[in-house]
Amino acid sequence: MNEETATLTEAEFEALTKAPPVPAEKPAEETDIRKIPQRRPPKEGTCRRCGQDKPVNRMLLCYPCWVKTELEARGWREGMPHPDWCHCEGLSGHKRRSDGN
Repeated sequence: MNEETATLTEAEFEALTKAPPVPAEKPAEETDIRKIPQRRPPKEGTCRRCGQDKPVNRMLLCYPCWVKTELEARGWREGMPHPDWCHCEGLSGHKRRSDGN
């Protein structure tokens, strides 16, 4: 025994060396999907890109801004004609390569 344990009483020594009780693990409960609140995405609000109050999608973008964002991800820039694969509808100033509009 070393000096610290030699001065302890047997009860104190047992208290120090005894491992703390481990709490019993609770079985994992599965979450009931029916109890999770269903939140709908916003339908109206301010567009993140243009700042106008318009109907928005889950990304908080109005339709014209969403189309521009998708086209810009593929190399398109403002003022360029839209590619042939773009099937957007109702954008003012919309130009297609094949139409010549």
